[in-house]
Amino acid sequence: MNFDDLKESGTMAIDTLWTNKIRSGLTILGVLVGVVTVMFMVSIIQGLNRSFAKQLEGIGSNIIYAVKIDPTFHRVPTQEERMREDLTINDADALRNELSNIVGVSPIQRIIAETVVYKDKQTDTPVLIGVSQYYEEVHTQYVGSGRFLTETDLRERTNVAVLGKDLVKALFPNEDPIGKDIKIGGRVFHIVGVMSDLGSVFGQSRDNSVFIPLTTFQKYWRDIPYPEMVFTIIIRPTDRSKVSSVMEEMRDILRRRRGVKTGEKDNFFVSSQDSLLDIYNQLTGATYLVLTAISAVALMIGGIGVMNIMLVSVTERTKEIGIRKAVGATRRNILMQFLIEAVILTGIGGVIGLIIGEAASLLMNRYSPLPAFVPWWAIVVGLGVSFAVGIVFGLYPAWKAARLNPIDALSFE
Repeated sequence: MNFDDLKESGTMAIDTLWTNKIRSGLTILGVLVGVVTVMFMVSIIQGLNRSFAKQLEGIGSNIIYAVKIDPTFHRVPTQEERMREDLTINDADALRNELSNIVGVSPIQRIIAETVVYKDKQTDTPVLIGVSQYYEEVHTQYVGSGRFLTETDLRERTNVAVLGKDLVKALFPNEDPIGKDIKIGGRVFHIVGVMSDLGSVFGQSRDNSVFIPLTTFQKYWRDIPYPEMVFTIIIRPTDRSKVSSVMEEMRDILRRRRGVKTGEKDNFFVSSQDSLLDIYNQLTGATYLVLTAISAVALMIGGIGVMNIMLVSVTERTKEIGIRKAVGATRRNILMQFLIEAVILTGIGGVIGLIIGEAASLLMNRYSPLPAFVPWWAIVVGLGVSFAVGIVFGLYPAWKAARLNPIDALSFE
């Protein structure tokens, strides 16, 4: 078939669809629902992926963690893991002295919530974090006013604190907090600084934190069990390409320091941001499969609707097919006419579905906490799937129309 034949077949198909508006609309509706389902699935998961990756970047794209227990989601620590010795400040110092290709090493210890009081004001939600003087450089989180913790603070285990912005708003709405005294867990601390805006990660505000010297933390908060209290050593390599090599060096150093013999498994856990992203992708992968199955069912229902309508159309237009064959139309002409009609039907449904899906993702971003994002490839896939449904489910009715005997078709009533 040449271009003129295709153009003629397309024009006839559009005329037929326009003549049967209600029937065509119902057929389009089935495909539209399927495509909207696909777009909804992709936009939600891609939006979550982008949000997760962005928040990981906010923490640091090349951060490495060392803890004593594997923190994988929904994993219950074994008795052997619970009995392990904690990592220590000395371990962090050894890593800082022995590792190559690193920006720095930052040991931290935290409690999820601790009571902080100033005069008649109190908050019970702040995260209490014990840190070293290396925290700012490794985490790229800097003090906004005043000063951060120093080597002297850690050596002398002083009761000084640096507040996050949320605590300043809660406890010092109308005054400068620097130089004031607060009580943390009933103990008096002197405020020496306020952090700059830190934002939030995974829905938790990093500004709702209070930082104290790690040695002071360990002086007062010693007997709190895991997971209420966690000691973590955080390392920032000089470059993302150095992550793997630094992780291997870390394992060698920690295995030697913790007396792990050759052939025995590590009695600690080392991970990177990429590991967190892999875990997240595994979780979303299962969601992808479920939503893909739902989308496939919706598209199949739409495709069955297309096939039924096209079979009815073939029956109603049997005499028209006979006339076309009598004046010289070939089987290929008839086949292409009905196949193009089916593809146009599903294509229109696909385009409308894409428009609705894009509009839904924009509304979701504006009015719901769920992030949504429609990548360009999803638009291509959505159109491709809608056209494919038209070809697959329109092929049999088109083949049936093309195989009609012209004499039988002309005498059909």
